[in-house]
Amino acid sequence: MLRLISIVLIAVVTTQVVAEDPLPRADQLKSDRPRLLLRPKATPLAVSIEQLRGQAKDKAYDEMLGQLSGSKSAHGQAMVWLMTGKQDAADKAIARMRGYRVPEKADSFEVFFKLTEFGLAYDWLCGYEKFDAAARAQVRKAVAPLVAMGLKFSGDHVFHNYTWMSSGGVAVWGLATAGEDAASTAAYEQIRGRFERDLWPALRYLDGLPCEPMGYWTHYVYRPALVTVLAGQSAGETDVVRTIREKQGDWLARNLGALAYGTLPDLRFVPFGDLQSGANGGATRAVAGLLDAGVWAVGGRAGGEVSAAVALSKRIGEKRGLSAYDDDTAIFWFLYGRGARPAVKAAPESFVAGGAKGGHWIARAGGWGDDATVVGFRCADHYGDHNHWDQGGFFIWRRGLLAVDPPVYKKTRGPQQRTDLHNTLLIGGQPQRAVRGQTFGSVGRFEQNLKAGKRLETGDLFVGAGGTAAAGEFAQAYDVPALASCVRQIALVGRGTVVVVDRLTAKAGERVPDVQWLLQFPAAPASADGAWVATNGAGWIRCRSVLGDSGKVAVVEATEVGTHRLTLDYKGGTEVLLVHVIEVGDGKAPGAAGVVSARRKGGEIEVSVGGETVRFATSPFSRDP
Repeated sequence: MLRLISIVLIAVVTTQVVAEDPLPRADQLKSDRPRLLLRPKATPLAVSIEQLRGQAKDKAYDEMLGQLSGSKSAHGQAMVWLMTGKQDAADKAIARMRGYRVPEKADSFEVFFKLTEFGLAYDWLCGYEKFDAAARAQVRKAVAPLVAMGLKFSGDHVFHNYTWMSSGGVAVWGLATAGEDAASTAAYEQIRGRFERDLWPALRYLDGLPCEPMGYWTHYVYRPALVTVLAGQSAGETDVVRTIREKQGDWLARNLGALAYGTLPDLRFVPFGDLQSGANGGATRAVAGLLDAGVWAVGGRAGGEVSAAVALSKRIGEKRGLSAYDDDTAIFWFLYGRGARPAVKAAPESFVAGGAKGGHWIARAGGWGDDATVVGFRCADHYGDHNHWDQGGFFIWRRGLLAVDPPVYKKTRGPQQRTDLHNTLLIGGQPQRAVRGQTFGSVGRFEQNLKAGKRLETGDLFVGAGGTAAAGEFAQAYDVPALASCVRQIALVGRGTVVVVDRLTAKAGERVPDVQWLLQFPAAPASADGAWVATNGAGWIRCRSVLGDSGKVAVVEATEVGTHRLTLDYKGGTEVLLVHVIEVGDGKAPGAAGVVSARRKGGEIEVSVGGETVRFATSPFSRDP
């Protein structure tokens, strides 16, 4: 079988700021309550009270209602009152809000979680007789200092989770309280303007690429963005999702796809950047509800992102059941988790987040099951200090990580950032440039400073035909004056073979220095028949160098992040062309190795592996078309 992997550059499109903000103005908000996520009467733009109260009162309903009833959260108790009419639940919610005092060291976490909780509770309790004008005014007074903090925090740079948390919390609170008094209306209009000018354009610019590592992004960027969209849509009964789809590049669906493909079969997140240990490092806290809400929001279009989200949701249900809805996230189960799922086809085999301006590619063979093979490749710019100096890096998962990207971290800016702890390249012994975070409050300012002094411009992404391959240019990540181009192509072939092709070229009259090719194993690799083999205890990995003038080989038994690094040294020249074939499978050891070969044929690299011949184009490539 002959397959052509011809990877060409996607044209760079300058970001356009959309004039129309999807969020409604304060004077467009509905006066009848509830208006956040819920509406009194049936509408396709929100869940109605009738739908909420008309759910089947089965065992699952009783279990989740019991969970909410035991929650201390104001919005959890407010929803119990909405569903059951139990006044003690409403009284608990009011008491929690009236008794609130802003902590001395309040931060973005306090802003996001408290204002979201109190905003939903405030709106949902407006029909309760004890939550009269005087009680509401008392709550607004108690919360006002936190709102002021949130507005201040929201002005920071647009790719940082703290900004999104603060902005999202203030937005939900503003949507609940706008119209109640002049200060509340002004606060909502201020945060609405921030979203219109800066935050929605940031998500359009990213085009599905998480600006933070998956754990931070899921809980603290995607979540506040999604809740703000859903609350704004219901509060004005305006089709916010449609506006985003038609006028803002459909970033909401793209983000849903990023969450679905960015979760591994063991429900851990893909390890790009600082991946947390514990609940925030995977789909173990709040994620089931976020999938439900995202599918509900964009499900009518039933694209590949929705198919993937439904597949992941099914996987979470199989592994965790109702326990996937942690504490007050049962709210999302009642609102969005019980409805009929859209009819979807099988999810596409890969997903590209971002594009020519930088991003990542994740391919899956075998879907979301335990025996799936997942390959990820990253080539992007630097958005913040939770990201690593890892452009051109990749990971491979088969019953656990096999080509390992640092899976957890202990501190920000720790050793996990370093290039030598990733599956990428050192050039002349040099790592990628040690860039630091940025503080640009708008996409425009970020773009102006992107290439200034080689500060943040570190990678561009190319995408191959059929979704089976991708490539990136990341010469700009290195301070190597002789280097003109550094392109890595990567392809997933079949269920368990990954081909990596590297082509480095020098500027006219220069030479590329020697190149160190890096692969991080989960355990010390053994050398056998010209290959290096390791296991994570449940799956195996075998790597072979197929093309390239190889010199010394070095193995580090244990690095600072627990990986075992293989370094293959290749001689430099006007051009350095390398091909490596990596195979993975189930069990602790592979069978006999098959024959693999690679040769240059005209303007292509032809690789024969596993009975297939795969061809990689060597041109055209250009960072600046």
